[in-house]
Amino acid sequence: MSEPPAPSALASALAAAFARHEQDVPVAAALRPGIAAGVRKRRTRRRWRLSGATALVLALAGSLPMAVPDRHMPPIHTETLLEAGSPDVGNFLLLGTDRRTGSPGDTVRADAILLLHVDADSRTVYQVSIPRDVLIDVPNFGVQQVGTAFVFGGYELTSRLVGNLVGVPIDGGAVIDFAGMQRVTEAVGGVDLCVDQQTISIHLGHDPSSGRVVPLRSGMQPVIYEPGCRHFAGWQALDYVRQRQSLANGADDRDAHVRQFLAALARQLGDPVKLAKALPVAGSALDLHLGDVSLPMLAGMLAGFDKSQVPGLKLPTGPDRTVLPEGDGLFAAMREGTVPAWVAVHPQYVG
Repeated sequence: MSEPPAPSALASALAAAFARHEQDVPVAAALRPGIAAGVRKRRTRRRWRLSGATALVLALAGSLPMAVPDRHMPPIHTETLLEAGSPDVGNFLLLGTDRRTGSPGDTVRADAILLLHVDADSRTVYQVSIPRDVLIDVPNFGVQQVGTAFVFGGYELTSRLVGNLVGVPIDGGAVIDFAGMQRVTEAVGGVDLCVDQQTISIHLGHDPSSGRVVPLRSGMQPVIYEPGCRHFAGWQALDYVRQRQSLANGADDRDAHVRQFLAALARQLGDPVKLAKALPVAGSALDLHLGDVSLPMLAGMLAGFDKSQVPGLKLPTGPDRTVLPEGDGLFAAMREGTVPAWVAVHPQYVG
């Protein structure tokens, strides 16, 4: 029995056969560029919906492992490739909670709220920070801060209310607490961060007798993060992104630090060895809300992901923590798939 043709030989034979048919049916030649372009666009969009978001979502304010459902994909037909459809985007909600060991469950709030918006055409995943004190109407509880919604209904209620606020469907998400964030960061060997302003910890200090870093007590010198770029261990990254009291713009600057941390973690996960170390930890550190999830499938989905394309966006809000018209414009751009154009007009909200 003869050996089957090699994949390259088979592809060449098919191409030659297609070329012969083009001579007989001239219209095929006209369709060929459109079909090829459609295939490329569909592949790019699918890869960025399933891979781009995944790479970003593996940590506090950045931990959303997602996997392709294990089911047969339908064939792609020419008419599907050539049709002009709606923008292909995805939106994933990441919640970092203030849960601590021994903390009663009914007091846990969403301390960090990030909406990851995947724009396939620009190959970019945008991090949109939603301040935890943005005011929304919570059914049966009246006007509340959005972070408080977690107290009343956990991820499900928070996801529904954020989706209503933005006007987009939430495709999935994850919840992680302080301890989980630290474990994931330690698993990848820490992250590189650039401190933009002096940040004084209200949680950790230097023990005067041993010099060790311990929970801050009266009379201790607090841990201080001075401006500059350096490598952060897991406990340092966790402490740094939690601080807001010493920052010039309080919670807004804290949210910017969270976005910076997320981008740094995504870069670490680009290393296959570090990704392999993070996956087992992520499975126990994350509360996933994605339906059927298989963490090992992440490795294959990260191929081709550009970790540099992780811009952070600050939601435009007023002093009373209501969304400004520019924020409504951002929400509209997310619905219409035109966030890159919105960013070009509003660069002051990037960072």
